[in-house]
Amino acid sequence: MLPALFALTLFLSACLVFVVQPVAGKELLPLAGGTPAVWTTCLLFFQAVLLVGYGYADRLTRLPPHRQVRWHLLLGGLALTLVLTIRPNPDWIPVASDYPIFGLIAFLTVWIGMPFFFLSATAPLLQRWFTTTGHRSGSDPYFLYAASNAGSLIGLLGYPFVIEPLLTLPDQFTDWLIGYAGLLLLMTACAATIRTTASHQESQPAPPTPLSDRDSAKEDSDSGPTTHVLVPTVPPSEGPPTEAPPSRWQLGKWVALAALPSSFLMSATTHLTTDIAPVPLLWVVPLALYLLSFIIVFARWPDRARLVIGRTVPMLILFLTVALLTRATEPLLIVAGIHLFALLGVSLLCHGELAADRPAPRFLTTFYLALSVGGVVGGLVNALLAPILFARLGLLEYPLAIVLIGLIRPEIGKGLVPLRFSRRDGVWLLVFVGLVAGLVWQIPEWVSLPRMTNAPEQLIVRLLRSGLMFGLPAVVAFALVRNPARFAVCLLVLFLAGFCDTGPHGETLLTSRNFFGTLRVVHSSDGRFVQLVHGTTTHGQQPVDTHGPPPPSTYYSPTGPAGRLLTHLPPARRQRVALVGLGVGALAAYAEPGEHWTYYEIDPAVVRIARDSGYFTFLHEARGTVDIILGDARRQLALAPDGRFDLIVLDAFSSDAIPVHLLTQEAFALYSRKLAPHGVLAFHLSNRYLDLPPLVARLAANAEPPFSLWLDDDFVSDRERAEGKYPSTWVVLARDPRDLGPVAADRRWQRLRATAGPIWTDTFSNLLSVWKVPNP
Repeated sequence: MLPALFALTLFLSACLVFVVQPVAGKELLPLAGGTPAVWTTCLLFFQAVLLVGYGYADRLTRLPPHRQVRWHLLLGGLALTLVLTIRPNPDWIPVASDYPIFGLIAFLTVWIGMPFFFLSATAPLLQRWFTTTGHRSGSDPYFLYAASNAGSLIGLLGYPFVIEPLLTLPDQFTDWLIGYAGLLLLMTACAATIRTTASHQESQPAPPTPLSDRDSAKEDSDSGPTTHVLVPTVPPSEGPPTEAPPSRWQLGKWVALAALPSSFLMSATTHLTTDIAPVPLLWVVPLALYLLSFIIVFARWPDRARLVIGRTVPMLILFLTVALLTRATEPLLIVAGIHLFALLGVSLLCHGELAADRPAPRFLTTFYLALSVGGVVGGLVNALLAPILFARLGLLEYPLAIVLIGLIRPEIGKGLVPLRFSRRDGVWLLVFVGLVAGLVWQIPEWVSLPRMTNAPEQLIVRLLRSGLMFGLPAVVAFALVRNPARFAVCLLVLFLAGFCDTGPHGETLLTSRNFFGTLRVVHSSDGRFVQLVHGTTTHGQQPVDTHGPPPPSTYYSPTGPAGRLLTHLPPARRQRVALVGLGVGALAAYAEPGEHWTYYEIDPAVVRIARDSGYFTFLHEARGTVDIILGDARRQLALAPDGRFDLIVLDAFSSDAIPVHLLTQEAFALYSRKLAPHGVLAFHLSNRYLDLPPLVARLAANAEPPFSLWLDDDFVSDRERAEGKYPSTWVVLARDPRDLGPVAADRRWQRLRATAGPIWTDTFSNLLSVWKVPNP
């Protein structure tokens, strides 16, 4: 039962690793603000600790096994003691700083750094210890890596679907500590097995030469009934792991093969959740497929499977290339499936090569250290370097990763196909470049893209045009797939040609990318508006030919809920206004002389575009005084005097990654304190996937004193949509209906009553509880 014991211990260790990361992130949100920088900092912290833990494991394995066990279990007990006795100070995280990175790292290090460091080193150490047990599978313990990744997968899926809906944050951490203590007990059992097996081996004669499977079965049948333990064995075609120490070239190859799918994963996730379907929790699916590939290849990955994947991946990445170049977003299932299947294929290809090239068990920790370095490199490229290097180019690391994947092709019984580029390949490349250049130059002339308002017709014409421009060269590129270098260069040529085509939102005027995402200023497809776009979400627009103050449109049209609210609200309720979320500043068109409006915006790029780009003039043309405070709204609002604002407008919930910490009971109490005695709250709750008004109603009913609510779920006709108006959902709250003036008497505003359901707090929130049920 040794494999089962070690597999269970590895499973629990990996599960604890993947559960503690979202727990730590949710703990920090109310302290540091719900900024993407918080999640990025957490991700980099955990990746760095994982790398250090693998390095520690590599050094520790140079000691005798009994000393390894002693030191590591001592470290685990010390880490548990520190967590139970020391609590970091929230004051370490600066409140008024735009870059609380060092405070966040200090908080995480003191709070959870030691346990995570212990867990990070546990997986490679347990596999290394298994080789000292004398078990017949000890000569190749890499199958245990599948159990480790299965634990990661269960932890990943279990948190949003099981743990988060059922437990508060303190209960989650308490149960995690119980699981951590259970892991220490299991590791102690593993350690006792190592010592017992070692002493038993010392008293036994040398083991006989291992028998083949056929001879072993014959001996078992001759000697009577025997109890069998089913464990994976190495397929004969693979052979044992190499006994030679890894060279520098091999170490570099391991790092590269681990970095490519890591970067590909982050790129695919970003593209899916911003440009394809901004669905909350969609990021779970790509990460689950990434982990699944580890489980598959390290549970034994024969050469035949390597060959099949090697021939399939070029086809998958060609489909993906065409999808990216044509800016395809519909049909949703097909387009998302192309990205997800390509990610799975790429992960199986790269991780399969790693599994096939695994070293002897005594170099196991070095192998995992190289994999960890590759994962960190891929994460750093996407999280830190790409936003700086490609600030004006968008998600360029995704095409670059696809081109590099085109260079990887396995050979049966060997490593990768060597890269060669002959003179004949150069001729083929020149022909390919000529074909692509001719199509990109001529197709727009043959298939023009008229300025039309009929969306389906616009989509058909665009797909036809882009399909001819890039689909035909993709077929030619696949015909040249036998040479990986030639194929990769063809992919590069295709992506370079893609810069000549406009996107589905029209001509791109400006691209700005930072840690908060990629923003684009574009001409609308009909050419009438300049729009600010993030992924598939339009955050505001302005007519191209505007004389004087521009009229607000999209969610802020004068005939929509926002326009009617700000027009009919009594003047006393508008003197001092706080607005969470800037966009293009369209709401500033309603500011009157003598009024003081304060925007709270977290993304500096949004501020620059709305105020200084020259594309949008709402802020410059505003008749009232308009200020902008940069930073997380909840953190910055807490610094304002109590009772300061007559109206607070929260407009930060239209995208997929809604700031959960702005919809908790504690956040609602903050808004109540900052409102004047007769102040009004307004929430813009338009969201394609989340039904947020019932949650706000429950928060208002539990406030002290409670608020009354009115809901306006606006309908937009085809004529209004053509004029730039979007449907929107707004909720307005007041302690006394008389504070709303004519708004309360407007029949388009319906009273909203609280219904039974959970209330979000800083220690409990669950997106599944507010998921919209699709209409049949």
